Amino acid sequence: MAAAPFALIHSPLTGPSCWRGVEKALVASGHGASAFDYGGVVGPRWYETAAERIAAALHRLLEPAVLVLHSGAGALAPVIVAAARPKPVAIVFVDALLPHPGKSWLEIAPPLLARRLRNMAIDGVAPPWNIWFAQDPCVLLIGDNAVRRDFVDELPSVPMAYLQARAPSPLGWHGIPTAYLQLSDAYEPEARKAARRGWRVGRGRLHHLALVTDPVTVAGLLEEFSPA
Repeated sequence: MAAAPFALIHSPLTGPSCWRGVEKALVASGHGASAFDYGGVVGPRWYETAAERIAAALHRLLEPAVLVLHSGAGALAPVIVAAARPKPVAIVFVDALLPHPGKSWLEIAPPLLARRLRNMAIDGVAPPWNIWFAQDPCVLLIGDNAVRRDFVDELPSVPMAYLQARAPSPLGWHGIPTAYLQLSDAYEPEARKAARRGWRVGRGRLHHLALVTDPVTVAGLLEEFSPA
């Protein structure tokens, strides 16, 4: 039986091309893989609309997939599973937030960062993710100027309403085999939470945007740590 394809889901704070290199590497290794462009988050049903678009793309694969979620996309996992037909065969969180039902992104973010974002927002819109910090993480993590430019050009300016929206609480996703792939030290707390839940946890010792800069390695880790 052929392995399930990988459905690669980008964060609402980044663009879909961040997964293109991993998609290419997985296909070259004989896997099915698709980097989905779901158009980011759109109100007023911020989580549900994104999940419905992702579920529609999953349906077009014509077979159950391994759902791979990077960074902020981790919060979408419960609503994607609730909307998807058929259900994913497995879920892999890649340096990702864990679902936070009943809480908003701003409520789970570090207080200093949340306050900084509120001060930076213009007309209810937050600046692109790379501007949130004192030093641009894209400059630190993506050495190739052309690759960095392409990545940054896709970064959306997300409405504060999305960051303030409380995540829905659908049931039913916990029964799906799940793994956590940590790429950076910043996501060690999430990896530890995943381990306490009994999930398989892998640690790549790379960095948060390694899927952009080192896609072959990340693809290999996905092959190894996928619970499907």
